[in-house]
Amino acid sequence: MLLGIGLRHAVTGLSPLLSDVRDALGMGTAGATLIGMLPTLCFGAAGFLAPVVVRKIGAEQTALLAVALAAAGTLARPFVGSVPVFIALSVVALVGMGMGNVVGAPLVKKYFPDRQASMVTVFALLMQAGATLPAMTAIPVANALGWQASLASWGVLSLVAVVPWAIQLLKMRSAQPGEAQAGAAAAAPAAQKLGLAQLVTSPVALGTALFYAMASLNIYAMLAWLPTILQQHLGLDRNAVGVAFSVYTFMTLPMAFVTPLIANKLKNPMPLAALLAAAGPLGYLGMIFGVGPAWLMTLVAGLAGGAFPLAIAMFNLRTRTTMGSASIAGFAMGIGYLAGTLGPLLGGWLYAVSGSWTTPLWVYVATVVPMAIGGMMMARPGRYLEDKFGG
Repeated sequence: MLLGIGLRHAVTGLSPLLSDVRDALGMGTAGATLIGMLPTLCFGAAGFLAPVVVRKIGAEQTALLAVALAAAGTLARPFVGSVPVFIALSVVALVGMGMGNVVGAPLVKKYFPDRQASMVTVFALLMQAGATLPAMTAIPVANALGWQASLASWGVLSLVAVVPWAIQLLKMRSAQPGEAQAGAAAAAPAAQKLGLAQLVTSPVALGTALFYAMASLNIYAMLAWLPTILQQHLGLDRNAVGVAFSVYTFMTLPMAFVTPLIANKLKNPMPLAALLAAAGPLGYLGMIFGVGPAWLMTLVAGLAGGAFPLAIAMFNLRTRTTMGSASIAGFAMGIGYLAGTLGPLLGGWLYAVSGSWTTPLWVYVATVVPMAIGGMMMARPGRYLEDKFGG
């Protein structure tokens, strides 16, 4: 629970305070742009790094490293006076959070094999809450205690999370080290078979990565551009834009709650994956043609927020081992978050070229095809990652 809720605060807790940070550090437009791109870049890089780290030191020690990095970067960066150091500490925090993204599902698989649905739901829901709450509290805390305290405050959660993971590691090392080594040795051959070269040949891994990538591209594009689209394309005033955008961002919470539970109940989750792939494009079509009130369009588009929790559930439902879960999670998130970096850039470039938001919206509509294909590859019943490699 502490791991899950501490995986987004370095992103959403900063956005409302970015003007304060820029004024205090003398940060220019280039620095602010880089800060905006760091989350997806760091999450993507950590996605490829985390499975390697898990193979080397284990899932528990990776979780401890993740929360320690998140705490160190988040708590230290508000109190430096240099733009490069602030950016470097942001990278430290975000890489830690990116590793935490990957290791959550394998830990659920290892420690809660009899109730994966409920625990993945808790993990995904707390990830979303950890994105929403810092954004809501950033300004009030800054008004009361200053922007530095506000920016650092959520890092305390990551610091607290260090304690239970450290205790768990100590317990593991003190209890039957011989058996632990034997188990690690037995798992090593299967783990070695699940490197990048093997994952790119697996339909399950490729489908999951494609599904996650298209979801990430769309959602990060909408987080960046949806208010502007609503204002410039649909002509909404500021208050109406705020309501519609709030509906879109709020939908991540109920979708994080229900999606893993539904996925675990279904013998065939392929229709659910296809429905989530279509949700965003249906909302965009409403915006293109001006169908219905804006809040309804964003509500429909916001249903796509269930794509991330579905993928996290699939990390476990389509693997047989903890290492398999870590491998597919890292592969999908590595590719997915790098695609998320392209989403806002693609929308901005297409708008600059065409002079209208219609063209970017049609391109985002077209992503329904690869996302649905990826979802069907990912969710196909009876297919497990390790089976292809004899793990």
